Amino acid sequence: MRGFSLVEILVAVAVLLVSFVSVLTAFQVATRQGRASVLEVQAAALAEEGVEAVTTIRDAGWANLSSLAVGTPYDLIFTGTQWATTLSPQTIDGSFRRSVTVGEVYRRNSDKDIVVADSPDPKAIDTGTKKITVRVAWATSTPNARERVMEAYLTNLFE
Repeated sequence: MRGFSLVEILVAVAVLLVSFVSVLTAFQVATRQGRASVLEVQAAALAEEGVEAVTTIRDAGWANLSSLAVGTPYDLIFTGTQWATTLSPQTIDGSFRRSVTVGEVYRRNSDKDIVVADSPDPKAIDTGTKKITVRVAWATSTPNARERVMEAYLTNLFE
């Protein structure tokens, strides 16, 4: 044997090329998944912060919460000393949009448990409790946007 033939060299180059492309593709997928995980964690933290912000708005006075229009999405802003709601869209870190919606809470007449609005049970609106829904949305590299939703019930503790 005097050396490698041209066919052997071409096969070796092809194997190396396929291996190199495979490694680069795996790295690209891992990087994309890592970035998506970071965005998910940030969105969860922003949603939790949103619930806490609405709680501080409630703590400053029940009327601050009960006067908000049911079903209207509000954005949250920090004024430097306190949280407030606004109808103006607010972008967080150039990627996220957080909104808060206030909903009515219905309680079953028989045992005062919370029920959904379309429950067939006899029920009444609990004016001392509000359902808070915080939505954090962000765009992704795919055509679909992502969203993280967190819900909580806040009651009129101080009056």
